[in-house]
Amino acid sequence: MKTANSEVLDAHFTVDKQNVSLWPQGKHQPLLRACSGLCGQTCSWLLLHQTLSSASCRPSSQDMSVPDSGETPHGPRCGRLPDAGHGHLCPAAGHSLQRVGSKTSCFSFLSNSGEIFLTGISMPVLKDPWFMGTISDVKTNAQLLKARVDNISSLSSEIKRNRGGLVAVGIQVQMVNASLDRISSQIRRLETGLKEASAQLQVLTSSWKAVDELNAQIPELKQDLDKASALKAKVRELQSGLESISKLLQQQNDILQVVSQGWKYFRGHFYYFSQIPKTWYSAQQICISRNSHLTSVTSESEQEFLYRTAGGLPYWIGLTKAGSEGDWHWVDGTPYNKVQSEKFWIPGEPNNHGNNEHCVNLKTSALRSWNDASCDNTFLFICKRSYKPSEP
Repeated sequence: MKTANSEVLDAHFTVDKQNVSLWPQGKHQPLLRACSGLCGQTCSWLLLHQTLSSASCRPSSQDMSVPDSGETPHGPRCGRLPDAGHGHLCPAAGHSLQRVGSKTSCFSFLSNSGEIFLTGISMPVLKDPWFMGTISDVKTNAQLLKARVDNISSLSSEIKRNRGGLVAVGIQVQMVNASLDRISSQIRRLETGLKEASAQLQVLTSSWKAVDELNAQIPELKQDLDKASALKAKVRELQSGLESISKLLQQQNDILQVVSQGWKYFRGHFYYFSQIPKTWYSAQQICISRNSHLTSVTSESEQEFLYRTAGGLPYWIGLTKAGSEGDWHWVDGTPYNKVQSEKFWIPGEPNNHGNNEHCVNLKTSALRSWNDASCDNTFLFICKRSYKPSEP
């Protein structure tokens, strides 16, 4: 039998969320030698397996040995180890049996609140210091590993939460990108609008330049307008003169037409000096037939025109009265001006000789040439009518 100072190899562990496994590095023989050093007997395999949620596998009550088959007094049977035929596996998961020499031991690691217990081990092994230290190290490492597993679990949960946050952030980024796209589209539209506004501004600037040029021309235009106004006034004067000339020509034409019929024109009136003597009443009827009356005298100039044209011959005029007590009046309706008429009577006239002189004639070729005479006398006569412009 070998002593405890024999060569011993390190064992390796793997840890997941529920299991801790202890296995030899390399092939089985180094571990067999380690077992031989511990127990002083031939040991074929050592496997430590722990399931946190499983029940312990109890060894048999007869020197910790386990029959080849059947149940133990305290628990389920253990099966044989697959490789050496000397060890047994508990039917319950997570437990291992190891035959040490002629005895069978069941190694079971039980977890309770993070503590690991070893049960069903033969007494010589339990008393070995190296084995107990190894078990303590396994327990410590298992606790560290469990803490790391818990930390990893926490980190996994945190990662999941962060992943959800990243998804939300990704959605927000997509929304922000969409908003940026809309803003970019609006910016492009604004840029297009600014370009159009700039073009319009250039057009307006050109228009303002044209307006400034026109403003600079305004004084000249005003001068031209003043000249045009003066010219227009002159044109109006010329037009008025032309109208006057036209009227005058029309008047002259009308006068010539009437004069060609034996009438004489003086200051807007036509006068007809007859060639045949008539009584006053007959002379008046002839004048009426010619759209006129025996002449009236309203001014000194007209009196002068009449007696000069008469040439000293007696001519009836349109002054008469009704009876001896009647007043003098003009037959054409012109008001009789007694004061003005006094300077046209021959001195001593009217005398109403024989109480039968009720009509007046021009007797001499002088300003004072009026004479009252009998209306039944026959004299030459003078008809008078106003000038009326003919239709153009």
